[in-house]
Amino acid sequence: MPRTLPLSRRRLFSVLSAHSELAVILGGPFSGKTTLVDTWLATDPCPEWAPVVIPEPAHDVTPETYWATVASSLCTSLGVDEPVAAEGSFDSLCSILVRHPRPVMFVLDGVRSVEAIEDRVGQLLRLGPQVRMVVTSRAAGSWAELVDGHPHRTIVGDDLAFTVDETAALCRLFGLARDQRTIEWITRRTEGFAAFVAAVCATQRAEKPDRVYGTDALDVLVDSTVDLVVMHVVAADPSLALSSRSVLVSAAPNTVTESSISALPHIDDSDAFLTALTESGLIEACSTDEDSTDDETAWRYPEVVHRSLLRVGSAEYPKELWDARSALIDYWLQRSRPDIALEHAVERRDWRCAIDIVEKNWVALYGSGSLRSLGIVLLELLPDDMTTNDRTVASLRTITRARNQAGEPEQWAFPRSFETILRLGSLRMQGAYDEAMEVCDGLATEPVPNFETLDDTTRHAHGLKYLNFGTVYLLGGRTTDAGTMLRRAHTAGRGVFVEREAAGKLALLEALRGRTHEATRWIEEELRHPPIMGEAEALIRTAGLVATALVALDRLDTGTAFRALSELGTPRHTEELWAAVMYARGRLALLSGVPADGLLYIDSELQHFSHRLTGISAVLVDAARADLHLALGEARAARELVDSSTHPLTAPARARLRLLGGDPGGAEVIVHRGDAAREHCPAVGAELALIGSVASLRLGRRTDARRHLQRAVVLAEHAGVTRPFVGVPPSAVRDILSLGVDLPIDLDPAMAEYGIFREIRVVVRLTPRERAVLDALLAGGTTSTIAKEQFVTLNTVKTQLRSLYRKLGVHSREEAIAQAHRLVVG
Repeated sequence: MPRTLPLSRRRLFSVLSAHSELAVILGGPFSGKTTLVDTWLATDPCPEWAPVVIPEPAHDVTPETYWATVASSLCTSLGVDEPVAAEGSFDSLCSILVRHPRPVMFVLDGVRSVEAIEDRVGQLLRLGPQVRMVVTSRAAGSWAELVDGHPHRTIVGDDLAFTVDETAALCRLFGLARDQRTIEWITRRTEGFAAFVAAVCATQRAEKPDRVYGTDALDVLVDSTVDLVVMHVVAADPSLALSSRSVLVSAAPNTVTESSISALPHIDDSDAFLTALTESGLIEACSTDEDSTDDETAWRYPEVVHRSLLRVGSAEYPKELWDARSALIDYWLQRSRPDIALEHAVERRDWRCAIDIVEKNWVALYGSGSLRSLGIVLLELLPDDMTTNDRTVASLRTITRARNQAGEPEQWAFPRSFETILRLGSLRMQGAYDEAMEVCDGLATEPVPNFETLDDTTRHAHGLKYLNFGTVYLLGGRTTDAGTMLRRAHTAGRGVFVEREAAGKLALLEALRGRTHEATRWIEEELRHPPIMGEAEALIRTAGLVATALVALDRLDTGTAFRALSELGTPRHTEELWAAVMYARGRLALLSGVPADGLLYIDSELQHFSHRLTGISAVLVDAARADLHLALGEARAARELVDSSTHPLTAPARARLRLLGGDPGGAEVIVHRGDAAREHCPAVGAELALIGSVASLRLGRRTDARRHLQRAVVLAEHAGVTRPFVGVPPSAVRDILSLGVDLPIDLDPAMAEYGIFREIRVVVRLTPRERAVLDALLAGGTTSTIAKEQFVTLNTVKTQLRSLYRKLGVHSREEAIAQAHRLVVG
């Protein structure tokens, strides 16, 4: 369905445009609220206002996350950098609006799940006339209190249904030539609900756009399409999806009350179920008998929805809609809820359909536990002619035949590999990566099958297994093993979500290594896959977006990195790759010149993930925080974080710490260890080589400095990165340029824009004797002349020199002289 629809909505458009402060659009999930707003925005009704459009959030969104998304989108619309502030996200949003008084029009879609949304909108409106709000919601909430008494605020809740003319316009938009009778019939049968009309048009276009439908055929098409849309809404609402059977039963009498709900089977909490129905917008309040003394509120399904629920819930699905059954099942599969599709198939005794669902989705069904219960039901109820010579039935028997050792009939054991996957998931969420890797090590030695010879079901199962192994190794910090397993998962998981998730994590793995060409290839592979409907998308997209941000940062493209991280938002507390997000945000803060804000953001988020600060997560967070501390001149804090580390990703921070702190010799030691080369991290190697070049210059060894710089250039060009060249202090730029090596970057302007690290003036305390020796060295004295001038033996001078060198962090007379010019000697 197109995003915007050029329909005849002039009256509603004029209402939205006339009420300049607040317009609240209330309606159920089928009313077309979003379509109305999108169409209105497409007319560019307020060109002088900056639009900030926020899509409907997840059902479990927290206020902090929601307003952080709004603030991020506002910054994007205004073209300003997103602040990393100490205050809450809503307060940050208000601060941005106060600092940038350009007129802003917020369009907040589907806000029913946002806590205290009415109060927050009221606070935004009080900021002044430069703020305007358009809100859509399924729930009336307390919007009336915000609108009453204000001439420039309104609630739009009626007449959202399509007229016959608007249905005709939508048909033309879909390329459908329909006669007036057909248009009127579709409008009447769908009651003009925008979602149903659009879905019918899309279905007609997908089938035969030029087909002429008789009345019966048109009824079948409309009814089956409506069923798909209704079940879409039920499946998309987590509070209703698992109670779908009760939703169907509740439609038997169309009038719904608390007492009728409490009588439903399978409902433990009738109040919660009724609340879920009302908040979903499926039911609406209706008038009751005036003579009735019962104060109980009555609710009603819209008639078109009522008829749909009766059809779907019928034990005998209407024969004329039997062909639409496959489309209904396909819908459930697309919604990643095969467990519910399986439940409905079993209820309808549609055994072939049930087996088809199991055959296509048994990997996902394992994880939901559905096969432990419904698999048994299927085997008990399948007709005799379907229990032999059927591969899926054989699989079901394999799944359900093993009982646990206690012998309780209702408990059934998972196959070993899936027990392992569930255990790995638990260990990962606990941050027990070492234990999880031990489990993987015990299974990863099994022979790798030839995936091309396997059936899809078995191949996908292997893909899921290797994806879990690769994720464990990635989180545990064993990058080589992670890459191997993730590549296997990508191959074996072809055709299902595993293929995309493996590509995203491979992109992240290569981006962390600084191999931007390889990372970009995997990012493009991940983007090739369409988004997954529902909350699964939020879990899968993290790796690809973080990889995109890291690649952009390595190329000094802060705009692309900012957009990727803004799209990602604040990581959920269940996000496994949270540390990678923190790492990317830390790098962005460095290149944006706001290290204090970046450090504050990371430190504030750490409280949610402290129990998982192990493995690669600890390395990434420590590396990011150490560099942020160094940018602030806080050497001690940086040293506490990374001084004892040996991981390649912390090597640049460790070497930089010593360089900025006046210990070029110590920096060179880290550069020469070769950690980055062993882990195939060319960007890290380039950064270390550049630091080594500066360190050699400060130690007076220009030949070594040129050799280091040439290596930095080769590695940077190989990896496709330029960020390493701005990771040294600006005071070193002249010296680097004097080496006569062609650089892949114009260093002067790059350092002016992105250079943030400054020398840390270290105070070195010397004894009077050591200070006298140093002064003599600076005056050109030798060991012999110093001994004569100070009336001491040659051995005494040598002892004092060794002590002096140790305090200065050098190893020779020349290095000591060079170092003395950079340090504060006391």
